[in-house]
Parts: sequence; structure tokens; C-alpha cells
Amino acid sequence: MSQVEALWERLVRAALRRERTGTDAYGRPESGIAANVPSSLPNNRDIDSILRAADEIQDEDPNVSRILCEHAYSLAQNLDPNSEGRGVLQFKTGLMSVIKQKLAKREGGSIDRSLDIARLQEFYKKYREKHNVDELREEEMKLRESGAFSGDLGELERKTVKRKRVFATLKVLGSVLEQLTEEVSPEEAEKLIPEELKRVMESDAAMTQDLVAYNIIPLDAPTITNVIISFPEVRAAVSALKYFRGLPKLPGNFPIPATRDADMLDFLQCVFGFQ
Repeated sequence: MSQVEALWERLVRAALRRERTGTDAYGRPESGIAANVPSSLPNNRDIDSILRAADEIQDEDPNVSRILCEHAYSLAQNLDPNSEGRGVLQFKTGLMSVIKQKLAKREGGSIDRSLDIARLQEFYKKYREKHNVDELREEEMKLRESGAFSGDLGELERKTVKRKRVFATLKVLGSVLEQLTEEVSPEEAEKLIPEELKRVMESDAAMTQDLVAYNIIPLDAPTITNVIISFPEVRAAVSALKYFRGLPKLPGNFPIPATRDADMLDFLQCVFGFQ
């Protein structure tokens, strides 16, 4: 069996394993209320992401998990206040039941929701520290740059899944934190979220740009965001697509991303008008 066939079988087995075990691309279980966000809700993926993050951090901090669930409910309520969409009423009822269960299991007295922002930003910092976020990507980049994909592919896959899961959760935490601060005065928000944390959140958010699912290989994306683009056979295919001298020169106003050179696909798009 060739290397290409072996790698393809590995990808297929991984996809089938996720389907069989009920996990998403980040290795998180597709179960519970997070797996039942109705498609009739606009931006249902945002709600789904929030609830998956809430499930993941439940054991680490039930209070923060409760904050995320309440925010997801608030989003659903704002998107469809009258529960007119298919399955929305059942979803809201189920989510409210989950929230009540979290409230019933809490320790201590009543909840002061004015402290939610402070809790969330403190957990954000602890979560980053626990998962060694600054080292996580650096280790993965070193492994990819080593070029030892055949022997270390399994390790690379595990590191990639972990990194994506961690940054997907950080993205949710940061997004919810920003939206919650919009409900307080700018002065109070500035006190609750220091400038240093804002810069960290912006930096983390930039690292989530490669967490987008593709149905084709994005050839012009940075190498560190696509393991498959580093395989020798894929590199050879990309090289074969490069623009060569025999082709007519592209118009000066034809847009080419600064991150790459023109290729034959650009020529086809220019001549025939398709991507």
C-alpha cells in the first residue's frame, strides 16, 4: 500500500471513529443539549459552540459552565423570543432544565450575577495556564517543521486536536466575556477586564482563524494550519499548479493574495470566471 493510500485510510478511519463514538472534530462528545440546537435558530453554531464549551468545563468550574449556559439561553431567546421555530421551544425548555440543575448543585448561597464577568475572566486566565497555551502551539509548530510526518502523524494529530479544542474553548470564553461586558458601563467594563487581558484575548482569537471546517484543501492557507499541506505528495501537486512562463500574463489588477504567488487556478479564474 502506498503512503498516500495509507494516509487516506487513516483519515477515513478517524472520521468513522468520530461518527461511531459521537465526538466532534475537537474530540468533544456530541451529546446532551449541545447536540440538539435547532437549525431553525439563526447563528445556531454559536449557541452550539457555547454549550459544548460549557459541557467541557463543567467539572473544572460549574459556575462558569452555568454562566455559559445562561448566555446561550439568552442568545436563543433574543433570536426567537416567541419560540416559533421548529424545535426551539423544546430546546429552550431543555436548556432551562439544565441551568436549573446546575443552580441546584451549586455550593454556597445565592448567586451574585454581577460577579459573572469577574468569574469568567479569572477562569479564562486559569484555563490558559492549565493548558500551557503559549507552549501548545510552539510544540506543534516544531513537530510540523521537523518533517517527520510518517512516524509522528499520530502524535501530531493528537496535539492538533488538543490545540483546536483548547482554542475553541478560549474563543467561546472570550466571546461571551466581551458580550457580557456590553451590558455594563464602559468604566466598569474597563475595571473588570484589564488591558493586558484584552491583548491576550485578541492574540488567542487570532489563533482560532484556522478552526474553520473546509470541504476542500485551502492551498493558500499558512502551512501551520493544515497538516495535509505539508505532505510531500501534496507539495508536489501544489508545485505542479504554479504559474509558468508559457501562460499569458495576468492583468495587473487581478487580485493575488500577498501570502502566495499566482498559479494556474488563478489563470483559470481570470479566463473563465470561476474559482
